[in-house]
Amino acid sequence: MDTAPDTIKPGSLRAGDTVGIVAPSSPMFEDGQIEFTFAWLKKLGLKWKLGRHLKDHHGDLAGIDEARLEDFHEMWADKEVKAVFPIRGGNGSVRLLPHLDFELIRKNPKVLIGFSDITGLLIPINQKTGLITFHGPTAGSFFDSEYTFNNFKRALFDKNPIGAIEDPDDGDRFAPEYPPYRMVLKEGEGEGPLVGGCLTLIRQMMGTEYEINTDNKIFFFEDVGEEPHAIDQMVTQLLLSGKFDKVKGVVIGECFDCRPGKSRRSRLNINFSMERMLRERLSHLEVPVVYGMRFGHSRCKFTLPLGARARLKTDGETFGFDIYEACLS
Repeated sequence: MDTAPDTIKPGSLRAGDTVGIVAPSSPMFEDGQIEFTFAWLKKLGLKWKLGRHLKDHHGDLAGIDEARLEDFHEMWADKEVKAVFPIRGGNGSVRLLPHLDFELIRKNPKVLIGFSDITGLLIPINQKTGLITFHGPTAGSFFDSEYTFNNFKRALFDKNPIGAIEDPDDGDRFAPEYPPYRMVLKEGEGEGPLVGGCLTLIRQMMGTEYEINTDNKIFFFEDVGEEPHAIDQMVTQLLLSGKFDKVKGVVIGECFDCRPGKSRRSRLNINFSMERMLRERLSHLEVPVVYGMRFGHSRCKFTLPLGARARLKTDGETFGFDIYEACLS
């Protein structure tokens, strides 16, 4: 890997700021869904601009590559726009990378936030420019729950470090959610910059100049709708490529709907469960490993700043996940 660029912190958001809404991956499911986004942006006191191709369709993409790239670049070049909010993930972000203007982005630092397919932009932009990017809700999902909304505001509007990550409310204590929010697979303590995202996208960029660098970092990942044997394949590829050799800690999300399903491996006697697979593959690491935290495709999700320093501690009865470096200027 090339020497990492100096860290660049985007400016914090405040009431009156303008955000740019774009679709670098797939289009909205329904055009009218954006009205919910407008209503919640108003609650935050934010104004918005829409990408000219926001409602384009090209197969499962929000327009042809050139159109999606044009909208993305226009928002970065617009001095009035303080943040870039993709409307959703889906598919297609990695197709933009060969023509992405990283120098334009570096010279015009602003907030970029998203998850799922947007991982294909978050990691390369952070690694190529040094800009802290945010793995969190998209413009179409930051209001999915009170927990999601509050953590979104905390990450993007407050210049102070995010601090300790708290769990969502337990809800009905007689019907606990599985997996638990903090299932410790390996005890230990480690700290370093955060890096990670959706596992499918991390695997997609392997072997390219955009592949993830996990050395001396706290590596987080999650996914959605993948059966445990498919997650096993991706984790195994990362193990074989050395991506866990120098990590300082591993944080695994809930991995929503990642269970034996419709494949011929749908029966547990020919498939691992997620928990058993992760224990079998990662509990040998000499760093803290935790499974079940709510980020990414979970309805309740906290926001993770790629490039900001964090501390992970799993020691007996003690569990702490603390983002102690400020991620905004």
